Amino acid sequence: MDSENTDLRKTQNKDNDAFASLLCQYSPLISAIVSEFSKACPSVDMSEDDLRQEAAIALYLASTSYKEDREVSFGLYAKICIKNRLRTYMQRCLSRSISQIISDCIDDCFEDVPASSDDEPLNVIISNESYEELRQTIKKLLTEYEYKVFIMTADGISPAGIAEKLGKSVRSVYGTVQRIRKKLKKLIQ
Repeated sequence: MDSENTDLRKTQNKDNDAFASLLCQYSPLISAIVSEFSKACPSVDMSEDDLRQEAAIALYLASTSYKEDREVSFGLYAKICIKNRLRTYMQRCLSRSISQIISDCIDDCFEDVPASSDDEPLNVIISNESYEELRQTIKKLLTEYEYKVFIMTADGISPAGIAEKLGKSVRSVYGTVQRIRKKLKKLIQ
């Protein structure tokens, strides 16, 4: 505990060796949290190395922002900071994954559109029809709940925000996003 406090103070004074020692001390906690997050959403495109790196950054930021006069221990503070950062990272990965799937779907729909000026009326009509056809196809493919989650995700609403708006748990929203991804991938293929 005393070496943790010493390393913490030295880290706050920009001592890289002290942070390396702190990182070593918190390695089991980081491993446990990374494992928890990688198991929560196994099909999200995020590697454990990326999660560990994000966790290390969170630990560093926690160590530099921690105030000893708080009524919480550094260990708990660090754990909360690491989980929050990984949650945010996971949300970005989910958003990117959904955005990529949507982009792939749209690209597939517009494959047959003649390659000429975007301003030509015929291309505008074809684009609008292709977009509407894509929207209808996706709406038929997904359940009503999945479609709501899909639209909210496409609008950039976080899983926590979606859960709050729909009165569901965040875990339910993550599960739904995974089902949507699988269904949309099948649609693309």
